[in-house]
Amino acid sequence: MKRKFTINLFLFCVGLISSINIVVAQDSTQRSISQKSTSSKLGLALNLGTTPGVTLAYGLSPQLALRLGYSYFKYDLNTSAKASNEEVKLGGSANMSVLGLSAEFFPFKKSSFKIFGGASYIDKGDLSVVVTPKGTYTFGSKTFTPDEIGNVTLTVDYGKSIAPFAGIGLGRTIPKSRIGFGFELGSYYMNTPKVSLTGKERLSSMSEQQSKVQENMKDWHYWPIMNLRIAFRLD
Repeated sequence: MKRKFTINLFLFCVGLISSINIVVAQDSTQRSISQKSTSSKLGLALNLGTTPGVTLAYGLSPQLALRLGYSYFKYDLNTSAKASNEEVKLGGSANMSVLGLSAEFFPFKKSSFKIFGGASYIDKGDLSVVVTPKGTYTFGSKTFTPDEIGNVTLTVDYGKSIAPFAGIGLGRTIPKSRIGFGFELGSYYMNTPKVSLTGKERLSSMSEQQSKVQENMKDWHYWPIMNLRIAFRLD
């Protein structure tokens, strides 16, 4: 009887030690994963929207990260439209090149809601539209071809300047998982753009409206930020 009790006690001790080792190993693994998650310092996000580009982030704490971003946008316009029941050709382009430094702050520890803000250097921000008639026009007894009528060119240029920006969003530039998704909504506050309005041939008188158009666009300070984002944790 005494020998049987000794064997059972020995087996119980072996089982207890094995259980302790398993718990310690699991705890060590969980701590390692947790430490890896909280120690992540670098992230990269791709933006798709009104300010497409890339953003690199460095985490100062779980709730605060610094970001360096670059946005580039170029679009060539070549289409047709109707103006005063007359079909016209629209040509031109839109260009944007912006480098920005910002911070994102998460006010709630268990939420991906964030506030972001910073300032950007606008290297290029301009829009040019050329309006050309497509058909012939008759005035009295005379008929004019599109080349004889001419065209009108409108250019809006924000020049090289510093523009602050701010907004809100969901999702971290340094995601807790390897990949994360989110979106951002906000706006730049830019200088008043410089406007140029020129006309050719029979539309040359449109140039006289430049000062009026400039006055009407004096409050065009805002450029919207509406982006979908995919982010990658780099460490």
